[in-house]
This record gives sequence, structure tokens and C-alpha cells, in this order.
Amino acid sequence: MLAFATEFPVGRQAGSGAFLAAARKWILGSPHTRLVAADFGALIGSPSSDVRRASERIESLIAGTGSAELASLRYTKADAGLEWLTTIGFSRESHDTWVSVRVSCESAHLSARLPPAKKPVAVRVLLNELGGGRDGILDVGEQPHRLADADVDIACKLIDGTAGCRLPIVYISAGFNGQYVVNPDSLGSELAGMAHVVVEPNRPFSMRLKLGVGAENVYGGTIGIYWPDGGGRRSFFLGREFDSGDEIATAIFEEVRTALNNRRPLPRCTYSAVQELSSRLAFDALRAAGSQEVDKYASEFDQEMRAKDEQLAEAEREIERLKAEVRKYEARSPMGSGISLRVGQEQDLFPGELGGVLYDAIADAATRVTKDSRRENVLAAILANNPQTSEAPLMKEELKRILRSARTVDAGVRHSLERMGFVITEEGKHFKLVFAGDDRYTFTLPKSGSDVRGGLNAASDISRLLL
Repeated sequence: MLAFATEFPVGRQAGSGAFLAAARKWILGSPHTRLVAADFGALIGSPSSDVRRASERIESLIAGTGSAELASLRYTKADAGLEWLTTIGFSRESHDTWVSVRVSCESAHLSARLPPAKKPVAVRVLLNELGGGRDGILDVGEQPHRLADADVDIACKLIDGTAGCRLPIVYISAGFNGQYVVNPDSLGSELAGMAHVVVEPNRPFSMRLKLGVGAENVYGGTIGIYWPDGGGRRSFFLGREFDSGDEIATAIFEEVRTALNNRRPLPRCTYSAVQELSSRLAFDALRAAGSQEVDKYASEFDQEMRAKDEQLAEAEREIERLKAEVRKYEARSPMGSGISLRVGQEQDLFPGELGGVLYDAIADAATRVTKDSRRENVLAAILANNPQTSEAPLMKEELKRILRSARTVDAGVRHSLERMGFVITEEGKHFKLVFAGDDRYTFTLPKSGSDVRGGLNAASDISRLLL
């Protein structure tokens, strides 16, 4: 079973020798290997090698022409009833250099439980030894990309999929208090070689970005994964699903890992690509020499055919995987409904807000139509198949809890309100509350209230206008 897969560009100066040296450093650096430095004597500089020791095996291939240099290494290790196969590939062409890492795990026993997938150490070693390359408009590395106030155009390209990146974009928006839900540096290190981590500078930047991308940007502390070529996004925020930044970071890693596993690999970085080029070069050499060595010619031909068969089998597996993905998404979407909604420049100010407004409007409309009419049936079907997911009901109760006995905005009340998304400032005898940084939703609370029901009344007023 494929457990991990990624591809990323490395420094242009790197060659196949440096790539295989990095592979040797990765394997020998493992405390679990029995291989020793002497086992790698034939690895670098040799067109092919095959090394075996105990339960470990290394196969390597190198091939090159005037315009391309390819190398690949397969490392197989059996351990506790599991067989691990790590394939790393290298492809250098005139304009860029890419490496790939793919890890598969198979069990010798049907009842064995496979371990959870992790990012292999090989990714970090390859990045450190070869250096990160250019992917579209971004460089690959362990540090997150921190946008400046003037980088709105860059952010627009990253979000709408026109930045030329192959790796996905993990966009961390600034919270209403200017903080971030996750640690950008930790997430950047965790996703290095898998995705670009991009950090928004502040909330005003988000408001300007909103105009450039038609409100498709995440904001207010939400984190979005934007897929290459404008393939949509997946959003992560604190709320019902995640209670902490650590939970969100773990979910983001798993989402990116799963997506990369389901993506077709770069053909130029596969083991079979090196086999094909190596066989073709051997054919060319035999023909150029006018060789009559039929057996050797046939052997080379058979090797090329096996490489082609392996590529075809990989393509067939990918087609089946994509068919399953299509079926999954078809099951999520209404077929032939023709429904399409545009919300202009409005965005969710909290999880599920816009959907909740539509749900409430439809539920209200369903009580006003003629009984047993077509409209009643359609509205009832929509309500039955689209359950309410808005956080509004929970937020109303939370607002009541916070303000129920509050006579002023002390440290505890302030913290709770800020967690909900309010920005609080002091103005004269009142506290000014702005929700989600949107001045249209501004409220005031007295610094010293005398009415015992003042807090509940304020919660009711805010809920009526906002929720």
C-alpha cells in the first residue's frame, strides 16, 4: 500500500552523483540498517548496481543524454512481517531539477496492521543535501513564506492557481487579533517538500486580498489548502471539528499526504523512466556499432518492454484510483440540479454562516407556501438533504454564557469574546466591539453596568443583528 508520495524541485546545480550521495547518507544514517559504507562502493558512478545484505536491498540506475540526466534508487527492507519499499527518483533537465520520494508498505500477513503513515526522513535529507529549487513563483524549503503588505498580487496568484506551482499552497490567514491558529514555522518544517506554507501579514491584507480573488480567500485565522491549477480549497478552523491548533496541524498534514498519494507521479521521476532511457541508450549504442549480438539485443529489448509494461500498469492503477475519486465527489454533489450560487463579496464571518442564513431562509419559506404544493416538496427536500451546519446557534448560547452576569469587560470576558472573533477597544465610557474586523458589525458595552440583566440584553441585541 502506498503510504507516502511527493515530488519537489531541488537546486539546479545538483547532479545524479550528489543525489546518490544524499541517498547513501539517508540510508547509513538510519539506526535500523545493517548496511555499511563499503556496500555503496558501486553505487555512485555506476550505471546500475544491486546490493543485498540480510533483509535489505538497494537497486540503483543512472542514465543520461545531452539534455537529461536521470537516476533512481529502490531501497527494500523487511522488518517484523512488513516489507518497506522506498523509491527515490532524480530528474535533471535543461530548465529544472526534480526529485521524488514514494514509500510503500506491504504485510506478509493478512491480519497485520500497517503502521500510521509518516513523512520519511529521506525528504529532509534530500532537501538539506541538494537544496530546495523553484516551484512556480515560490522556493521550496523548510521556512514558511511570509507575505509582505505589498504582496497582494502574489497571494492572488497562489489562491487562484496561476502561480505555476505544482505543490499545494497552505495559506495561514491572520486572526482578528493578529495571531495565528498554528505555528507557521513548525507547520512549514512539517510540510517541507510536500506543500508551500504561506503566511498572511495582517487582517487589513486579508480585506484587500478579498477584492482580488472574489472572496475566495480564507481569513480571520482560518487555514486553507489551495490545490494547483485552481483546483479548489479545503478550509480548517477552530470550532466543532478541531479544538486546538495542534489538531488542525495534524489534519492539514494528513489532508496533504492523502492528496499527494492520489496524484499521478511525474513520469520523469519514476524508476521505470530511468529503465526506459537506459534501455534506449543501449539500443542506440548497439545499432551504432552494427552489433550482431542478437541475444544481447533481445535482452535489452525485453528490459525496455518490461519498463513499458510497468508504466502501463501504473497508469491503469492511477485511472482506477481517479475513477474512485470521481465517484466519491459525485456522491457528494447533487446531480443535474443546476443550482449555482454567487455571494458577491460576502464571506463567512464564522463557520457555516452563509449556509446557515440560506438554511434559515428556506426553512422560513417552507412554512409560507401552499401545503402539498411543488414548492413545499422542493423546499422540504432541500432541508432534508442539507442539514444545518452553521455555528450561529452555538455562538448565541456562548454569547449568553459570557455576558449573562458580566457587569464589565474584565480579562476573562475579553478573552472569551476575542476567541469568538470580536476585536475590543476602549472608547470613553464604553468598550467598542467589532466582529471579524468588519466595521458594519460594531457594538458597544458599558465599562460599568448597573442593570443585572444588562449583559443578557446586550447578548440578545448582538445576536439579533449578527447571528
